[in-house]
Amino acid sequence: MKLSKVTNILLAFAILISSQLACQTLIAPTPSALPPKVTEAAPTSADTPAAPTDDEIKAGIQRSLDLYAEAYTNNKPDVLDQVIDSENKPFYRIVRNRFDEFQKSYLAGQIEFEYVVVDITKREYGFVIAHIEGGNGLNAADWPFRQLGGNWVLSEPTVKQAGEPVRTETDHFIFTTYPWADNVNQKIMDMMETARSDVEKILGKAPEEKANVKIMPIYGLSPFNPMNAIALYMSEQGPIKNIIEVYTPFSYVYGTYDPAFGWDGELQTTLTHEYTHMVHARVFDKAGRLSSWMSEGLAEYVSSSNNDKIYYACNAMRSGTFIPILDETGAVFKQDLMHLTMLTENVGLAYNYSQSLVKFTVDNYGGLDGFWKLAGSLDKTSDFRKAVQDAFGIPYDEYNEKWLKWLKAQC
Repeated sequence: MKLSKVTNILLAFAILISSQLACQTLIAPTPSALPPKVTEAAPTSADTPAAPTDDEIKAGIQRSLDLYAEAYTNNKPDVLDQVIDSENKPFYRIVRNRFDEFQKSYLAGQIEFEYVVVDITKREYGFVIAHIEGGNGLNAADWPFRQLGGNWVLSEPTVKQAGEPVRTETDHFIFTTYPWADNVNQKIMDMMETARSDVEKILGKAPEEKANVKIMPIYGLSPFNPMNAIALYMSEQGPIKNIIEVYTPFSYVYGTYDPAFGWDGELQTTLTHEYTHMVHARVFDKAGRLSSWMSEGLAEYVSSSNNDKIYYACNAMRSGTFIPILDETGAVFKQDLMHLTMLTENVGLAYNYSQSLVKFTVDNYGGLDGFWKLAGSLDKTSDFRKAVQDAFGIPYDEYNEKWLKWLKAQC
């Protein structure tokens, strides 16, 4: 699973099921109870409110973004509520969930958020995509807004508005796309082919099986997906196997991206990450399956364009936030890399520590062959301490100490 850029921005800067309206049954009055018919003059152009100008739309969205920034900076959920589409319950949940996750992270209270509307694009159904920059131009986003109660609120189309799904089959993939994202669908399909090629080059193998890739423009299409992810791989779901779901740019779910890389550069990394999960599952039999860090760390290692700097882990270490391989405090709910998916906070940060641990192992213990050897030993022993001893002939404490020394040197 690839975390949302909103979640990743917890580390660098910060980071809808269809709208369900209650139906009411109206009982028509009997003819005798009907009031006399009143003939009204047709409305004139003076009676019809003028459509807002682009400048007025930008100003309205900017006011909402200012409130959004204030909410994140000062941990004000009541302020955030003012700029979320409250009529779309799944969408409301994901916006609030990401906010709550950030406020629990180690960066909460340390960042003063700011966003600026650069440009807007009008879409169907009254939606406007706002191109936004934040952090002195260090981050960008393309988020949908619509008017609700006179305010421009963060929102997304309904399932019906996203359009009927379209199935496209290629040599390696079966794609499901939606008309709302036709401006990016073909490009993402091409990028998925690139991801497969890149993973095969690094890991040496790729499965013959086709991946079922669902390119989703809204959260509402899978409203029970993890709320901090922009993409995820599932080995199977009922009769369907090898499922990759990925959210498209120009949605709030996709989050933010580094303008130096562009949304396509960031998304290419994400697609490579998810396809690595499929290769790990189908070609390498989920080696190291007992450890979450091996799966996510490997996907981050393969998809990262720059493994030389472990930025987020370095920043966290300098601030005193560290996630160990093994939590040996005696806690019932372990807060360590071995239990990455069970962490109660800083999950995105754990991905970067996991990436660093994979790179450390690859660099110092025989390349990827060494990593697979460690993973195989863990599957055999079910004990990471024993796995390190069996794979590398050294005690776990020495392996751990060398990793920490190596990690500090990278920073």
